[in-house]
Amino acid sequence: MTPVRSMVAVTYVRDIDSSRAFYELLGFREQSAGRAATSAWSYLQQDGLWVLLASTRPPLKIPTLPLLFYFYCDDVDAVVAVLGADGVEVTRTGHPPHALGGEVKVLDPDGNTVLVGQQERSASTSAEPVSDDDAEARFSLLKEAAAVVSALGGTTVGCQVPAPGGTPCPDKAEVKLADSGGDVAWACLAHAEEILITVPAAFIASRGEPGLASFLSRRQ
Repeated sequence: MTPVRSMVAVTYVRDIDSSRAFYELLGFREQSAGRAATSAWSYLQQDGLWVLLASTRPPLKIPTLPLLFYFYCDDVDAVVAVLGADGVEVTRTGHPPHALGGEVKVLDPDGNTVLVGQQERSASTSAEPVSDDDAEARFSLLKEAAAVVSALGGTTVGCQVPAPGGTPCPDKAEVKLADSGGDVAWACLAHAEEILITVPAAFIASRGEPGLASFLSRRQ
């Protein structure tokens, strides 16, 4: 088998120019671009990293679950300074094991999550490592998905995952999960995390997908 040599991250955007300007703040530079009556694209590079921005008219119906880019940098404080100078809101998410020098979260112009981490500690790192008690401040894809659901009006249903023995969960549902068999269920964050860990085929579903029947039946 031929090994993968490189990867291009591709995302559809609403406005090529504003998105290109954002990724240029992270050090990417446009290498080529094209425009037509119904589409446009911009190919950006930084060292061995590539990002392809694309747009269509009319816009594609893009899934509501958040896209996530993770970039490692040499100096996270320098990145924060560049983003802050351009008015980009930056959230520090702490010092997880994979980013001992610090990690920050920003949103690109289309609301996609971009995480920037520094793998090693350095003298330029301004924040002290967070303790285990601060773990909730770190990035969580489940919480990101729940935030998207909330932004779209939330849900009035309760968590559909019962406790062992069939006792109903009293918590409000925040995310929708699905499995490869097509079953979906609304769940609170605690039960959603349990399902994602214990059900190999489970994944976060979009709001519109039409219950995880086998998992739920085993808990009755």
